[in-house]
Amino acid sequence: MLGKAFLSSLYFIIVSGLLAISVHAQEVDCTVQVNYEAVSTTYKELLRDFASDISDYINNYKWGSDDLDEKVKCTINIFFTRAVGENRYSAQAFIGSQRKIYRMNKSSAVVRLFDENWDFTYLDRIPIEHNLYSFNELTSFLDFYVYIILGYDYDSYEQLGGTSLFQKAADVANLGRSRGQKGWQRRTGSYSRVRLIDEILNQRFTPVRSALYTYHFAGLDSLSINPVRGYKNIIQAIQSIGEAKRDVDPRNQFIKVFFNTKYLELADLFKDYPDQSVYAKFAVIDPSHKATYEEYRTGSR
Repeated sequence: MLGKAFLSSLYFIIVSGLLAISVHAQEVDCTVQVNYEAVSTTYKELLRDFASDISDYINNYKWGSDDLDEKVKCTINIFFTRAVGENRYSAQAFIGSQRKIYRMNKSSAVVRLFDENWDFTYLDRIPIEHNLYSFNELTSFLDFYVYIILGYDYDSYEQLGGTSLFQKAADVANLGRSRGQKGWQRRTGSYSRVRLIDEILNQRFTPVRSALYTYHFAGLDSLSINPVRGYKNIIQAIQSIGEAKRDVDPRNQFIKVFFNTKYLELADLFKDYPDQSVYAKFAVIDPSHKATYEEYRTGSR
């Protein structure tokens, strides 16, 4: 592992570049894209301001106590699937975030999620307001995922740094669960918001959260400073997740989300690595993407 002094110095350098006092800064810079193809022209007219309303709701709000000069970049792609009534809709959403890699002209995807079970009411020309203490099908969904995005981002810079933000996501999920709302119940076999946040905050998954830090901060961010150490820490992070995976429900979502987000990046990172046997190790830990690892190992990609 990297020495504590090196980690402390590297952490100071990166965080000094990221954190700044700015009373106007917000934590999130979210690109909102909406697909209306599944609804009729009548409903499209009622939804004409929907994308800008959602963007304003997310980007013009201070989500936490930190003032970040470098905002957390994220994307929410919303696909309307049907209009139930004049103001009632069903939709699916892709949620993704990314962070810059230190001293590299590239970014790394931090989390990617697809939620196919979102029902809500939207009233055109009615302001969308924040109320974290009352459940709302439209805004609570957005609140939940913004806190998830922020939690993942903070975890990538500091071990368990996103705990308070994940707890806020859990509070939102508990409001939905207590109301018996569709999409806010713990389900097995398919994606569940409640199950994801339960796993993130479960102590059995603490090694996975610690691995997020090792992978990103001690791994990716140190590649430009000490590539040998950087690659070593990335491998260590994957091995730690593999060890944790043996001790949890094989249907877990937290680890699945990690590899669904990272497998292509992971495979590409090691394409010129001297020891190509790492791909076999990745495939054992992440068999769902074995074919991709094998393509990179053999150079057929």
